[in-house]
Amino acid sequence: MTGAVTRLAGIGLIVAGAALAAPVARADYPDKTVKIMLGFAAGGGADILARWYADKLQQTTGATFIVENKVGASGNLALDATAKARPDGHTLLFASTVTTAGNTHVFKNLPVDVTKDLVPITYFGETPFVLVVAPHSPINSVADLTAHIRSKGGKATFGWATTSAIASTALYLASAGVEATPVGYKATATAVTDVTAGQIDFAFADIVFATGQARQGRVKILAVTSEERSPGLPDVPSLKDYGVPTGEITPLWGVWAPARTPREVIDKLAKWVNDITAMPATREFLIMQGATPKIGSPEDYRKRFETAMKAWSRAVSIAKIEPQ
Repeated sequence: MTGAVTRLAGIGLIVAGAALAAPVARADYPDKTVKIMLGFAAGGGADILARWYADKLQQTTGATFIVENKVGASGNLALDATAKARPDGHTLLFASTVTTAGNTHVFKNLPVDVTKDLVPITYFGETPFVLVVAPHSPINSVADLTAHIRSKGGKATFGWATTSAIASTALYLASAGVEATPVGYKATATAVTDVTAGQIDFAFADIVFATGQARQGRVKILAVTSEERSPGLPDVPSLKDYGVPTGEITPLWGVWAPARTPREVIDKLAKWVNDITAMPATREFLIMQGATPKIGSPEDYRKRFETAMKAWSRAVSIAKIEPQ
């Protein structure tokens, strides 16, 4: 009898220890401040999006949500900080698939294995890049640009300042079967300025900046990189319309949590974020920011992330991007 009691006591200790080791979702989550890690500086486009959702989450839950700008290493510091946080839902990551999937292929010693150390919650918006040429150029379509590049026999030039820009360009050139010479810039704005001046033939730029430039007559937008047209630019075709596969590397923004975060917390957050995205005010806000609103489940975001991983592997190979 004593032996049986001892065994039962031992089993009880094991079960208790397992319960202590596993993260537990409390019914009153969130019961303290939630930090949203962001790998971009305050005041930029990503920061504006993050703070909108932080504010709406605060209104929805009554809890405090703050954005912590963890700037550095192309977003990797924010990835690392989130992955190392306690998996209880009080530290989240606000990032796009460029950071989560793209960085996996662009950096040699990424401190985080996104597939193991982080878990997707849901996405809320896609922010495509756009293909731009000079405003007074006779080029009025992607087909015109392809013909123009081909006519220059490899001497056409394009500007790039981000990994997404050079990857998108590489996919376009490979699909079109033409060649052009890259010209690197420290900032997208400088590359677009040289497009306007006719110093280079074309460039891919983020939609928010390029749309503003187009409204001022400084560039002409030929296409968006997403698979569907942008609601903010309904008359501009997607590159998919021309058979160019850039949609899968287009930034898809969403929320992530540390691995082992309880499923109950993941589901709560996914519902809250989706409900916020469905609000007319949020949809209008996202479209004004150049984003296409998106609603999905954790499983949907996982599938899109896995697709982006494969697409970025191919893009990095085609663009001959050397991992840093």
